[in-house]
Amino acid sequence: MCTAGTGGTTTDAHAPKPQHLCTDVLAEGSAAQGDPANGHSKGVKAADNGSGGSSFERKVRKAKRAARSELSVSRGEWHKHGYAAAPALLSTAGLVDGLPRVHASSLTAEEFAERYERPRQPVVLTGLCDGWRASREWTPDHLLQRLGHCKFKVGSDDDGYAVRLKLKHFLSYASHPEHAPADDSPLYIFAHLDPDREEGRALLKDFEVPTMFAEDLMRLAGERRRPPYRWFVMGPARSGTAMHIDPLATSAWNALLQGHKRWALFPPGTPKDLVKPPGVEREAASWFTHVYPCTQAPDWPGPRPIDVIQGPGETIYVPQGWWHAVMNLDLTIAVTQNYASTANFAPVWRHTKRGRPKMSAKWLRELREQRPDLVAVADQLAAEGKDESGTSSSSSSSSSSSSSSSSSDSSSSLSSDSDSEPEGGRRPAKRRRTQGSSGSAEAADGALPAGEHRAHCGGGGKQDEQQPAGQQQAAGDSKPEAGKHDAD
Repeated sequence: MCTAGTGGTTTDAHAPKPQHLCTDVLAEGSAAQGDPANGHSKGVKAADNGSGGSSFERKVRKAKRAARSELSVSRGEWHKHGYAAAPALLSTAGLVDGLPRVHASSLTAEEFAERYERPRQPVVLTGLCDGWRASREWTPDHLLQRLGHCKFKVGSDDDGYAVRLKLKHFLSYASHPEHAPADDSPLYIFAHLDPDREEGRALLKDFEVPTMFAEDLMRLAGERRRPPYRWFVMGPARSGTAMHIDPLATSAWNALLQGHKRWALFPPGTPKDLVKPPGVEREAASWFTHVYPCTQAPDWPGPRPIDVIQGPGETIYVPQGWWHAVMNLDLTIAVTQNYASTANFAPVWRHTKRGRPKMSAKWLRELREQRPDLVAVADQLAAEGKDESGTSSSSSSSSSSSSSSSSSDSSSSLSSDSDSEPEGGRRPAKRRRTQGSSGSAEAADGALPAGEHRAHCGGGGKQDEQQPAGQQQAAGDSKPEAGKHDAD
């Protein structure tokens, strides 16, 4: 049994075989990235209505109250745990990175599928973003100039509606000393890249889906029918996504353009009760503070996590069924997408048929026209009675492979870190919000009362079970996009 405190433990001999030792990447390039402890770039210019303005304060306080109604802004509960004063939380000293780096030019799509997709092995790919406009222009200053007036989703309210801030206000929030640098788990942009919105149209022009992820079978269901599946993500230090599995048995990729992310991954079949113990707030900072140290204890009964420090220009591939938590170590900017391919079609079909029956019907019609080989797989699953109940250990997600912050999502939507967009973009009836990070996987197991900062880890646990439709999370956006909390 482990009673956890602040992290900073070095992985031991039982950890996955290291590929290379992580140095403290935050110390490197600090002039370019700014002070990691404050989680913002020194080069970001203060947006209008800047940090001290009362209009700015009203907008940020309104967003905070909507995104996490359980926390009182006026009583200082956004920083009640003091995580900002715990430097070990953001330190990477002593961590051993457990994933290989493979340059994309050394792999064909077929080789990638053979080595990583089919055996469900995570990997970090380099060189995929080199030619993207996003690699050059997704900086805080440039995005502020281009899209500072656009509203981005930073969470969801208790009814599941999107909470948004203009980018210029979010960037001011990220650097204001009384907000993100002091918050335990800051607000985090996790915005579905919707081509019907100005910011979505602009950002979609700045990158290309890498060849090895281009199959994207759900596109056959139609852009209006499929759930949200790709997101623009930006967050300051300590924001992120709590432990989750991505929804509908999808896999995900996350390309980081700015900053550094810390990942902890557990293989499929890891008991849920171990990696998501009750009593821990559904925030990345809480997970890395209270649960991660337990995973390094000698009596930890489960597999050790694979630690990864993702840097600019690196793309991590997270196969279906893998548990993962993600925390930003400084101000990060990334793009992430969930997808289905031939390699994981069977489990995706099982979960989609049960969780999204209308979409699956349309999808099956298109598959009959274009992929009869996969229809044969679906028919075989039906004959065996496996297309309704599902047998995969995949559950839900947030945050994906991705990250997400203050509010949680859950649903059968493909939102990579979250979940439930209305099909066809229609505004849904209000629904109850689940607690946790906007990219986290499931409803909260129960948050600790104010003042209780420690979690007890250990003991066995049953394997994660598939949540019923409506209780899944995706790796990305998750709540209804019709927002009643948009700040002007």
